[in-house]
Amino acid sequence: MRLAIKSDTPAQWPAWNMDWVDQQKPPRTHVGGPAKIRVVETGPARVAIEVVRETEGSEFRQTVRLSNGDAGNRVEFGNVIEWKTSNANLKATFSLAAANPNATYNLDIGSVERGNNDERKFEVPSHQWFDLTDRSGAFGVTILSDSKYGSDKPDDKTLRLTLLRTPGIGPRAGYADQSTQDWGRHEFVYGFAAHRGDWRREQTDWHAQRLNQPLIAFQSSKHPGRLGKMFSILRVNNDRVRVLALKKAENSDEVIVRIVELDGRLTPDVRIRFAAPVVAAREVDGQEQPVGRASIVNGQLVTSLGRFQPRTFAVKLGPPAIRLAAPRTQSFPLPYDLAVANRDGERLKHGFDGEGFALPAEMLPREINYAGIVFRLAPSDGANAMLARGQTMELPSSVRRLYVLAASVAGDQNVAFGLGSEQVNFNVQNWSGFIGQWDDRQWKATEMVVQPRTPPPDIPPDIAALLQRPRTRRDAYGEMAGITPGFIKRAPLAWFASHRHTPAGANEAYAYSYLFVYTIDVPANAKLLTIPQNDNVRILGITGSNEREWVKPARPLYDTLER
Repeated sequence: MRLAIKSDTPAQWPAWNMDWVDQQKPPRTHVGGPAKIRVVETGPARVAIEVVRETEGSEFRQTVRLSNGDAGNRVEFGNVIEWKTSNANLKATFSLAAANPNATYNLDIGSVERGNNDERKFEVPSHQWFDLTDRSGAFGVTILSDSKYGSDKPDDKTLRLTLLRTPGIGPRAGYADQSTQDWGRHEFVYGFAAHRGDWRREQTDWHAQRLNQPLIAFQSSKHPGRLGKMFSILRVNNDRVRVLALKKAENSDEVIVRIVELDGRLTPDVRIRFAAPVVAAREVDGQEQPVGRASIVNGQLVTSLGRFQPRTFAVKLGPPAIRLAAPRTQSFPLPYDLAVANRDGERLKHGFDGEGFALPAEMLPREINYAGIVFRLAPSDGANAMLARGQTMELPSSVRRLYVLAASVAGDQNVAFGLGSEQVNFNVQNWSGFIGQWDDRQWKATEMVVQPRTPPPDIPPDIAALLQRPRTRRDAYGEMAGITPGFIKRAPLAWFASHRHTPAGANEAYAYSYLFVYTIDVPANAKLLTIPQNDNVRILGITGSNEREWVKPARPLYDTLER
């Protein structure tokens, strides 16, 4: 198993095309050279080593992981790659003992068999896995991929997963900016799982699902455990049926569940049990439009599935055995002193940022519901935000948690809220701009002289004279000047608009507007809230809650892009 760098210079359309002549060539090199190796995990749940190497100007940091339990049936490769290699693609190459002219490729719903590379089919798609089972049917290997969807199979015993690609730009290809595409930092995982028989026997496709959507632990406050030691939201009686979605219905109080058969076989008896008995059910389509009736047996949803068939149902559940009291909330009256929103065509002297730019009032609701916490906003035709100037407010004894709806100007602002004798610090994020961005290439414009062409003999003399003049062409993307590192801001987003208003009241598209929510736990016996002293912070609402219990993820739910 090696990382192969292959030359890749398409004759035309470089970002989209790979050429058969390049694909037939062997790798020009493999990632190698001196390696820095260290143990990064050695615990009862998982062990891991990190290997760092450099090749052709790029740095490759791989973490090879092996876990305990069922997860130990796969090997994972975590990758952090600083990619700066040109005229090339990067492939994870697996040279296997299994041999077969055909391989199986997952299409998320279903799978398809394909043969070895040929001139019409040599870079093929798959979603989360592809598999090579020996022609004897006795054993094989499933390659697991996370966010990498292209691969090729040069011979009966080799699989290659395409990881990165920076094509060369041939003399007739154009698009010079594509010669640095994919340059920058990349973080992703791939892996493999061996099996006896074919992939169905040991269900190695599930390893791909777990690689892409790993279980995430949540922490909670101490509570009596009213649901007992085990609680299941949903349970399926057949492990060759996958749950594709479980969500609240868009336009009703029903629960939507979408399932699919995994093996390409008829499955006549599928039973789904929920946290409460099913009292009504119907089949719907992917848009949640009615399709037909559904069967209920002993409080369970019962259906059948054809080969790779997806089906979607809307179910209504009976009352739960345990019902928690909803938290009681109350909105704090605020001394609004700044108008931060206006309607199309209206002008504001100060606006949100002090320069007349403002929130689009036509998109700003009177109430914002954030996970059950309601912020009641002031009317948009007057003052509707409070400048943070050290104001103090009394805290009712019933309030155990505060939710602050706010945003800042002049960049993110680090502020401190006072709660009695204690302080809570956090960043109030800027009201506009980007809240996330991948590595972003920066460009320097260049000029080049386009040589004249010899005109056809039958062209008019004045046109011929124009064609024979040298011309200067300006290319805004002529030279890459650098890369701005990617980032993701972490404050929870409560409201978003696709634009903002200019001082003249016009819509400025793609200049996004945001409001964020900041959660503050109130210490016992705290009776006074002190607002930060920072004129760059605008507060549009504060809501208190009596909730004492909490649940939060033990790890981020999405990429952080931390360096």
